[in-house]
Amino acid sequence: LSSMKEHRGTVNCIRINNENSECISAASDGSCVVWDLTRYRRKQTLLASTNFKGVSYTPDNAQILTCGTDRKVVYWDDFDGSTIRELEGSPNELAALDIDRTSYAFATAGADKIVRLWHYDDKRVLATGEGHSGAVTWLAFAPDNRRIVSVGDEGAILIWRHMPDPATTAPPSPPASPAAPATAAAAAAAASAPAP
Repeated sequence: LSSMKEHRGTVNCIRINNENSECISAASDGSCVVWDLTRYRRKQTLLASTNFKGVSYTPDNAQILTCGTDRKVVYWDDFDGSTIRELEGSPNELAALDIDRTSYAFATAGADKIVRLWHYDDKRVLATGEGHSGAVTWLAFAPDNRRIVSVGDEGAILIWRHMPDPATTAPPSPPASPAAPATAAAAAAAASAPAP
């Protein structure tokens, strides 16, 4: 359909928003470019002193999360490109992130080989996963929002269980109750019945 060029460094990640109206590209030149997918031109640019490695939209397309070699996760406003807040995401560089389908949590991973699950609003680490023997280069939430898939440069693909937002997740169905034991009277009646 179109070729859009602005970056002067390697593009490491591209994500399309849920409305298919724009996408964002994260590059090693210290920029993330938001592209208008109806006019095929640059909408705005996010700049930082890092090589951007990962980027993701929130499900409502209101915010963007980025990560990179500066080890930070940065929250950006999609409307004007302003920085909302940031957090130290790892002692080593980050290479990948994704947001779950409800904005309850997001996951990060990178050179320290650890997958971290964060609470989106209060920035708490909800869980960590260790299993890769090499740097994690990619991760994503599964479409069912119950698993996270991570890819390491050692060649491993790992699948992790995810704790969805309890407020938006239906509780599991109760197990089927076992058959009620026969009462003593029913057992006695069955024992005294003549054989056919």
